[in-house]
Amino acid sequence: MAFMRLALLFCIALILFTMVPSGHHQQALTTIPTTLSQGLLSIERDWTTNIVIVGYEPGLIDEAILLQDMPTVRDYFTDRVHIEYNIDYVVSYADSVYQDDLCQEMLDNSINGTGTGTCLNESALAYQKNHPDELQRIFYPRNGRVIDGYAIEDWLDSNPYVPPSELGYTLYLVNFSEFDNVDHSLEHWYDYHPIDPDTGEEQNWFRLEWDNALNPDVTMDYQSFGGRYNTFLVDPSAHQWYLMWCRIWWSEDITTEYDFWTQDLEDKVKSLNLTIPSDVEALNVYLRDCIWDPINLLFFPYQHQPAKYVASGTLRGLVFCMDVANGTSVESLEWVTNAEKQRFHLEELYPFIPWTVEIEFLDIANEPEWESLFWTYAKIEPDGTTVANGSEMFYAIFNEMRPHYVQSDININVFGVVFIKQQMVMYTQGGTYTGLGGNGQTVIWKSWERYYRPDGVTPKDGISAIQLHETMHAIGFHHTWQDEHYSSDFSYGPMGYFAYHNGTAAYDKNWVQGTYLDQMEAILWDNFVTNQANLGMDERPETYYAEDKAITAFQYARINYNEMNWLAAFEALKDARDWTRRMRYSALDETPPVIEAWGTIPTDIESEAFTYWTRVTDHYSGVENVTLFLQVDEGMIQSYPLNLYSGNWTTSVPTQGHAYNLTMWVVAWDWGMNMVVGGRITDLGDVGGIPPDFLLTIVVMVSVASVVIVVGIFVMQRRE
Repeated sequence: MAFMRLALLFCIALILFTMVPSGHHQQALTTIPTTLSQGLLSIERDWTTNIVIVGYEPGLIDEAILLQDMPTVRDYFTDRVHIEYNIDYVVSYADSVYQDDLCQEMLDNSINGTGTGTCLNESALAYQKNHPDELQRIFYPRNGRVIDGYAIEDWLDSNPYVPPSELGYTLYLVNFSEFDNVDHSLEHWYDYHPIDPDTGEEQNWFRLEWDNALNPDVTMDYQSFGGRYNTFLVDPSAHQWYLMWCRIWWSEDITTEYDFWTQDLEDKVKSLNLTIPSDVEALNVYLRDCIWDPINLLFFPYQHQPAKYVASGTLRGLVFCMDVANGTSVESLEWVTNAEKQRFHLEELYPFIPWTVEIEFLDIANEPEWESLFWTYAKIEPDGTTVANGSEMFYAIFNEMRPHYVQSDININVFGVVFIKQQMVMYTQGGTYTGLGGNGQTVIWKSWERYYRPDGVTPKDGISAIQLHETMHAIGFHHTWQDEHYSSDFSYGPMGYFAYHNGTAAYDKNWVQGTYLDQMEAILWDNFVTNQANLGMDERPETYYAEDKAITAFQYARINYNEMNWLAAFEALKDARDWTRRMRYSALDETPPVIEAWGTIPTDIESEAFTYWTRVTDHYSGVENVTLFLQVDEGMIQSYPLNLYSGNWTTSVPTQGHAYNLTMWVVAWDWGMNMVVGGRITDLGDVGGIPPDFLLTIVVMVSVASVVIVVGIFVMQRRE
């Protein structure tokens, strides 16, 4: 049986060998549209945004006005690659059945009652802005219907009105004025479940200035939401207070006020006569303003930098506990964050590189250099409040301390510092803030009192969400809001000022992973074309085989990219990189590796687990892969990939049990697709079945491609 099995494998191998192309396929050069543009490599992608209109009279929608000034092309640049995104829009109108189903889903997943939401006292807000030392109550309860945004988002994902674009997004522009009273005594809005990631507590506080006893139990009333999927819902008829707050609090930076900040859809329609064309135009301008932010700041962000095309990422964090001498122990604060939470987010955001994350909790009294630096840029006011100068301390840490903790190289290296102290505030640029982040560094100053509920015992709010926000600044992200554009803060990601989530929005993942792959594909394709141009017309069959495999891998990468299957696209591009390398070296190197020595540890392997080792060298293209093959008696041939360690290739072999015969050998490949077989070890005893020498002969005769396919040689993936 063993002979028949190996004979069959040999025949398959010969058939596969005859399929290796024998010519040079120059026409494949046009399969991936990357070219040189302005001295840069260039890559182009085609995106689509579906806009589904729900609850509006189609005759009142003017698509030309609705889409006016929406981006149709986005150009992004790195030091090597010009990334061009072409953006198409498709507008659809939901029928009454779909609208009724969505309405019922909202009713089934909502609570209508007293004090279910929050309203804003704008006069008190304006007063405190001008009198920062006179705390005001600005938040009050309001009545209405709170709708579970998660449930609606799940329903939209499971019941899309139009098939989602393979590469793109769907935006639902809805009108549910029917939920509201004419006098606004009852309104509707969406609950998007902001939860503190460190405590699991529902977020019912808003920002440093208002996180006090005067403003208890603030609800986060969302007018729009999205980010758990590639969708976003905009409901101009819904209640919200955040845009009203922004309009007052950031007034110095605002030159244009948008009606939808202060007028919901009912208010806007009430001010119009929709039988007059100019008022219909005004309605469409209003709706366009409502959807501009998510399209421009979430779907196709103009404010972010493309992801850094690097090989690794590091986050080194120090949390300084500053009141240990007064009874607040280091251990009592270790709940505020941990390396696992930080690493999970970063790996979800940036999965193509390995992340090293270390978070250390320290008593600052045991760190004299840090204690000295802190007090150089902080002072104690007469009332006992510690006031930190944020900007100056940030740059002092960057210049004096950061170099001792993280490297300065082309990779992502973030250094994070947290100060926890009772009765502390940080000032920068004329305001109070909790953290700063940028240029590979984050610093957070957060008063001990803000970590706990009013009882001083119940954990309320850790620092993981803030740390994630500042870390994303440090690696090139800006906010989901920009001056005069705040409504994209109604989303899942951590880069807004409205509410935090310890999660990665789909838009964030798409941005980082998509732009990383844009650069990777452009650079690897350019490398492939350059090496392909150096091939002659009479290369080895292995070279042409590698060429075709590389082209196929690029095509798979493009297919998966266009389906937003980022990990699959990444794996395909790694395959393309490796086949390009094999193509290059197989045209230059026909000398197989040399197996110089081999053995086992221990040498007696009769019934114990053991380590097989071998020394393999290749002086031109380098050793790509070494695999151990093992057969016990006449059983199935097992394979074990070997790893390079201290000059030897090794692998661990589990206990094989009692055997009459144990035969082992290794097959080594170099990047030139040359193979050598050796390192054979055979136990004494009757071999039976196929003699080992004949077995080795079969392996030697099989081509590189067929060996990889038939006997399953493990191909190590390496980053060049």
